[in-house]
Amino acid sequence: MVWLALFLSAFALRMYRLGQQPLSWDEGWSIGLSSLPWSEIHRITALDVHPPLYYDLLKLWLTLGRNELLLRFLSVIAGMVSIPLAYATARAWMRTAGNRDRDEQTGLFTAAVATFSPFLLYYSQVVRMFSLCVMLTLLAVHSLLKVADRGEIRASVVFVLSAVAAVYTFYYSAFVLAAAFLYILLLRPRRRLALCLSAAVAVLLYAPWLLYAVPPMLERVGSRTGFALGAADLLRFLTDGMYGLVFAYGAGWIPVYVVLLLLLTAVLVAWRRGESLRCLLLPLLAVVLTLLAVSVGAKAHMFAARYLIAASPFLAFFIAWAVGVLWQRAKWLGMLGLLALVVSTLPTLTGYVYPKSYEVSGAFDPQADYRFLTDKADPDDLVVFNVLSLAGLYERFRDPARDADWSYVLRWDPVVEPLEAALTGRVLPATRSHQRLWFVLYKGTVAANYALKEWLDQYLFPAQGQWQEDTLYVQYLSPTAETVRADQQMVFDGKIWLKAAEFTPRTQSDGPVTVRLTWEVEEPVSQNYKVFAHLYSTEGRLVAQHDAVPQNELRPTWSWQPGEQVVDNHGLWVPEDISAPLRLAVGLYDAETNSRLALPGGADYAEVGIVEVVSRAR
Repeated sequence: MVWLALFLSAFALRMYRLGQQPLSWDEGWSIGLSSLPWSEIHRITALDVHPPLYYDLLKLWLTLGRNELLLRFLSVIAGMVSIPLAYATARAWMRTAGNRDRDEQTGLFTAAVATFSPFLLYYSQVVRMFSLCVMLTLLAVHSLLKVADRGEIRASVVFVLSAVAAVYTFYYSAFVLAAAFLYILLLRPRRRLALCLSAAVAVLLYAPWLLYAVPPMLERVGSRTGFALGAADLLRFLTDGMYGLVFAYGAGWIPVYVVLLLLLTAVLVAWRRGESLRCLLLPLLAVVLTLLAVSVGAKAHMFAARYLIAASPFLAFFIAWAVGVLWQRAKWLGMLGLLALVVSTLPTLTGYVYPKSYEVSGAFDPQADYRFLTDKADPDDLVVFNVLSLAGLYERFRDPARDADWSYVLRWDPVVEPLEAALTGRVLPATRSHQRLWFVLYKGTVAANYALKEWLDQYLFPAQGQWQEDTLYVQYLSPTAETVRADQQMVFDGKIWLKAAEFTPRTQSDGPVTVRLTWEVEEPVSQNYKVFAHLYSTEGRLVAQHDAVPQNELRPTWSWQPGEQVVDNHGLWVPEDISAPLRLAVGLYDAETNSRLALPGGADYAEVGIVEVVSRAR
């Protein structure tokens, strides 16, 4: 009856509002990465701070569907399985410590704490690896405890497989496994041969990934700030870590104080009764080693409570043990401890767990990119994202039958990949199969984005661009198969020379025209001028245009040096109702007054050529 109540409560709590919350940034990353080929999943996770197993599993799971409820249900399953595993592991922990008379009680209390734990509940509803990590880590520790208790070969096999899976899911799981290994070595030294053999096999199975992924990941993370950790940083991270481990978000420090008071009271009661406290070595080692590891990692990368998730069940062990000690001392004392836990964590459960505010910063709309792109991009276009979080959110809503496909060049945290490999491996091949590419640049040209946009503006042809919130959308045209070059030698306003123009001489209706202009100044120019490239019908009607600061905002005219030749690309798209020759005109105008610069003779543009347009074959 108790188990049925716990199961139903756990399922209801994990299903409540499961599909109602919008997808978060990190969930978008999970979807985007898991949508890639297997080889790319492994290549990118080697540069990330999380290994690939969860993404491999999610890739298979995505074949079932991509709505919010189904996407998150994989974590619900792992969260539900973790509860009986927590029960079984707590019982094995008690038996290993010689407390067989209390194993059932401690197991039930642990299952209850795991059922209602804000930490475990929170991440049982998120499309991330943390719930799976808890399940696999508990399975590995449970198997290791069975090896220590009975020396079962089957348990050794389960330990090896689950331990390897745990660290292939989440790096910090290794510190919990190390804690369990040390604990059993100290309590059951006669089992050290079986333990060491099992651990050695697990390390050998994990070694290929270590050799492949850890050096580049450590180099990338360590290059930011290094791994040195001072006393002040350590104290701050440990304090933040204890707060995060209790998962007191939304409730303040009161739950932390309640947990600490509960544990200290139980230790005092057990000590005064002459009980052995050696069983506490397991949760203490698991929590302390994980806190230290996350603190060191936080100095080099970032602090996040979720990195403590593998140690969370072991805090539940500690709490369950403490409640059991108080319950044995006096039932009312145990009930008081449980009541204090419930009351102190209630604000987190009711006001923090389900809104998932920890995952989303500010007003975040996961459909924003999709709405913009489905309105602007054609099905034959290609959308290229600079971060997989946005790509995954786009993929969630994309209809493959009518929406543009997508690719990626990773230039924003958590992964910045080598630019040249991404351009030669994905962007250049894409320009041969797509006439138009949309680049979605989160944070525009900030940081590593600048080098990407600089290359795009140099080798492709910007046709339009627009900011939405903190994301820049730029449409580029691919180079056309045929171009002609006209040396112009025209001077605007007596100071800016148009030295040459290279453009597409023939195209189709609903097709591209690329224009490459070469500019030069003899004296510095103080004003900021825009360049325009226009296509006119023979009757003088404007049919296509692209206006921009030179090199698509990267090289304003005031930055030009005398004698320097500035190459400036523009992309123009011919409407589908045009099938007659068009005149190509270029010029400059003042960005503030919109007044055009004139050529000798008074013309305010240079007509550089005729573009022949033929009807597109249907």
